[in-house]
Amino acid sequence: MSDTTISNDADVTGRADTCVLASTATPAFADACELAAIALQDMREYDQALDSLTNIPPSATAMLTQGTRSGGTQELPASLRPDAVEDAQDPDTSDEQATKPVVSRKRLIAIGAAVVALVAIVAAVAFMPSLFGQPDAAAVAEVLESNADFMDGFAANDYVEPSAYALSDVAITACEQDDDGSMIVDATAMLENASFESACTVSLKFARDGQQERYPDLQGADAGATGWVGAVLQATADTRAIAGVTVDPEFPEGFAPAFDDAAQTCTYTAEQSYEFWFGSNKVQTVYTYVFNGEAWTRSAGVPSAAVAYDSAAILGDYVPHAGDAASLEAFRITNFDAGSGAFAVEYRATAPGFVNDSVSGVFQCTLVQSDPTDATRAYQQTDGSVYAFSGEGSSSGGAGTASIEGSFGLDGTIFVALSIDYTHTPLLFGTPTDETMTLEGTLAHMS
Repeated sequence: MSDTTISNDADVTGRADTCVLASTATPAFADACELAAIALQDMREYDQALDSLTNIPPSATAMLTQGTRSGGTQELPASLRPDAVEDAQDPDTSDEQATKPVVSRKRLIAIGAAVVALVAIVAAVAFMPSLFGQPDAAAVAEVLESNADFMDGFAANDYVEPSAYALSDVAITACEQDDDGSMIVDATAMLENASFESACTVSLKFARDGQQERYPDLQGADAGATGWVGAVLQATADTRAIAGVTVDPEFPEGFAPAFDDAAQTCTYTAEQSYEFWFGSNKVQTVYTYVFNGEAWTRSAGVPSAAVAYDSAAILGDYVPHAGDAASLEAFRITNFDAGSGAFAVEYRATAPGFVNDSVSGVFQCTLVQSDPTDATRAYQQTDGSVYAFSGEGSSSGGAGTASIEGSFGLDGTIFVALSIDYTHTPLLFGTPTDETMTLEGTLAHMS
């Protein structure tokens, strides 16, 4: 460590400070000390000149007579001359006051400006969120419209033609800064297409463009025109149908259901027509479609049938076609009532035995629509039903009774099963007995 000492006792004439150097000091060190002394003197002169200029009375003039280190002179007002200052000071306090540092007006101004700037910065930070630190409704709309899942809507497209959704009425309900520095925004919006309307409630996360990589929820998000990047955190909706169902694969043509907006339901009556050789059937089924807030669902009512019989096609003679119905010599349907399905059957059959006696009679029958069974499934018509008949009748032989069961088959045929009483006559000797014969087979209508 060197023994260099610096003396700060400068005279009032502006003489530079003198340095007393140790004997071991180098020339470079001496030069540095001289430069430091010159710099200190320049600072004192600058402060003195600035102070004199800012405190000169309006009538005062400056005359260049005071000697300075630069070689020029400037005469200060009498009140500011060093000797006048020393004369005005109290002898007891002059030395103490002389050693106090001079605070320039420029420094005071700079300090004041710094304080004002600090206050402005604090105020700007305090009001920053309300001025420019919050996403607006346009930023929310931009994020929602870029979210494919959100814009796909909240209702399934079952039984409706898909159509594009449009976003409207975006409004921010809350906005606050999250712990990680991002902005959390709650908002409402309307989402609507040709079939549905959804009142949406959404929660989103936002950050300024360029900061998205700081937040996992925003990584990879693209900034739009608003300068914000965002992501949908949660979205819910109250959805209602604003139009009815428009498609149903089961009814490719003529599908026009009635829509009840208040009940959020649609109804459609489907009609199917079936033709067969002895008549037709028109089946009507009422289908009800209900929107449950997420999708349309369908339920079918009980079908109602309107069967119309063709009397002309049914009436007439039938002849054996297959089975042991060959014993039937005659079989004729008469008096067919298309409204009730009632008809009569006149028959004649050959009784078994060595004596070829014939029996005859009349059946009173009713034709009815029924579900197929294992025994009648072969006679199922195009509408899926079986048209069967049964009846009781008379016989000219035996105990005089007869019964019949049958079904209308395909292509002008009917299947019959008959039970007929007859009298068995012995060939040579013996007493006749009452017997019952059974006949089964298929009969074909004679055209």
